Amino acid sequence: MRELWHSAPVTFGATMKKLTAIALFLAFCPVAASAADLAVKARPVAVDPGYSWSGFYIGVNGGYAWNNSSDVAVSGTPLITVSQPGTVPFTVGLRPEGYLIGGQVGWNYQFGAGLVGIEADFDYADINHSRNVDLPIVGTNVRTSASEKIDFFGTVRGRLGGIVSQRLLLFVTGGLAYANVRDTANINEFFNAPVLGRQFIANASDLRFGWTLGAGAEWAFARNWSAKAEYLYYDLGSRTITGGQTNPVGADFATYNFSTRGSIVKAGLNYKIDWAGPVVAKY
Repeated sequence: MRELWHSAPVTFGATMKKLTAIALFLAFCPVAASAADLAVKARPVAVDPGYSWSGFYIGVNGGYAWNNSSDVAVSGTPLITVSQPGTVPFTVGLRPEGYLIGGQVGWNYQFGAGLVGIEADFDYADINHSRNVDLPIVGTNVRTSASEKIDFFGTVRGRLGGIVSQRLLLFVTGGLAYANVRDTANINEFFNAPVLGRQFIANASDLRFGWTLGAGAEWAFARNWSAKAEYLYYDLGSRTITGGQTNPVGADFATYNFSTRGSIVKAGLNYKIDWAGPVVAKY
């Protein structure tokens, strides 16, 4: 009995210490869990929902254009020489070409793997060509000159595309084309070497409208940036200008018919305006 009495306090004290430790652990576990939850809520995680082509964009572009080889048809009633009167119709071949540089704005709407959009661009242009054609005739020489120059070029086009991968778009495009076109032509008669005879001068400069059709590809290489390349065929129609006789003034005249149509290859860089910003997950 005496031995049992002395050993009981030792067993009871150890048991009390264990019970106290367990109680403290159970009391502080919910507090630690709540602190962990607060830490997670304080750090929202950005979620990438996948690239979307929908939205507005702005950009820059540059390229090269060339007109289809077209002949300026010349006709009228010029009396080329006193000894050989009559109408002398012939042609002057022109092929204007040159560069373009400018910018564009547009809007896309993506639906699944399809896309519809609209784009307007405007480019400063230097597309031109001039040519002289000499027609020697006994006793005189006839020189016909023709030139065409495009000062600026713009389009308003629809786009219809398919998304090959999440960031690669193939599209067809078409719509309105317009440009400021300057056409000039004249016939000069030279009698017996450098003596200038009659002239038939005509020119016109105005805003021309037509259509364009093409295709291209665009690659989104970053969240807001994409690069594109496209080909466009354009047709601004034909027009005829007339030049009356001068030096001296007379009743004869010459007419010149110009056709303005050709091709453009362009490359561009677009920035997509992301109004909403990145999607953020909330917990």
